Amino acid sequence: MSFAAALRREARWLARSRWDLALLTLAPLLTLLILGLMFLQSTARLLPIAVVDQDHSPLSRQLVRNLHASAQVEVVAEPVQLSEAWTLARRTDVWAVVLVPEGLQRDALTGKDAAVLMYRNAAFYSVGALASRGVGDAVAALNTQIRPELMRAHNLPAVRLEAPRIQATILFNPQLSYEWFLEALLQPGILHVLLSCAVVVALGRELHAGTVDEWVHSGGGVLPALAAKLTPYVLVFTAWQFAGTAWLGGWRGWGVHGSLGLLMAGQLALYACYAAIAAFVALLVKDTYTALSAVALYGGPALTFSDATLPVIGAPLFTQVWSHVLPFSAYVKLQMEQMFMGSPASASLPWLALMAGVALLMFLLSGALLHRASRRPMSASPA
Repeated sequence: MSFAAALRREARWLARSRWDLALLTLAPLLTLLILGLMFLQSTARLLPIAVVDQDHSPLSRQLVRNLHASAQVEVVAEPVQLSEAWTLARRTDVWAVVLVPEGLQRDALTGKDAAVLMYRNAAFYSVGALASRGVGDAVAALNTQIRPELMRAHNLPAVRLEAPRIQATILFNPQLSYEWFLEALLQPGILHVLLSCAVVVALGRELHAGTVDEWVHSGGGVLPALAAKLTPYVLVFTAWQFAGTAWLGGWRGWGVHGSLGLLMAGQLALYACYAAIAAFVALLVKDTYTALSAVALYGGPALTFSDATLPVIGAPLFTQVWSHVLPFSAYVKLQMEQMFMGSPASASLPWLALMAGVALLMFLLSGALLHRASRRPMSASPA
């Protein structure tokens, strides 16, 4: 018996079991389809805001026109009282409230401190920040529009020296695309949890049926049998990840700005990592339901702690340690560098090496547990 024989044994089971096969085919397909449809409109546009104009001047009306013309925000309400705007914000009918205070035009023309006030919904941080950006652009356009009038009012020459200004340029995702940034993270974030569950079910089946010795014998040894068990799951989910990358980078036109080969190697290493971890958990606890809970708990929040959506810099020590023990964090860094930033391969090789090392270590530890399990009877809950 050999690795190939054990691999054929697992393939025959998958061909007979429609539920196990669906976990490898239908579940990833639905995941990618739903994510693709969810982020097809890749950038957030026309976010609803409310404007309270207390100045009722030509300047304030020009600002309102600028806001109406913005592609990022949409003025859906112009309440008279600020309290009415708060009601809309609390109902999440609007994501930001713009207050034009009385005397704005007078203060602007006399050189006093003229400020337009904006209140954004930070409970929904990302949406509130995007609405804030749209309002900021409209106010900046207003400053440009009234500049000639201000210069005439203060009898200033048409050309004058100005203090240095900061010009901010967004790198690596200038469109602020949710599709490019978030879908690219959610694909592996969900698929690696599905893979972990599939591996736990596959090993739990052997434990529950009492066929561990038969399985090990079919592979000609513990490590070949374990490798044959995990290989179909790693390859299938890696292939689904390749498809997801092809959708974003090819069909949707976002591209891969670094090394495609290194990115693909990182994806293979990611799924090898989580397959080995899932095998270790399943063989350690010997209970399918408990193992499923454990891998879901370990892999489910990985995106949150990966330093991609929320920074872990300055976070409590536990959060930083937890982030570093997740292989997903290493993969996210590799993906960011090779998919988005076009970093040199040398910058990402340490992350690839780290994932490969974790995969090998967890595979060997799982092999030790399987060696022990194959020498004594097991009792496990059904898969």
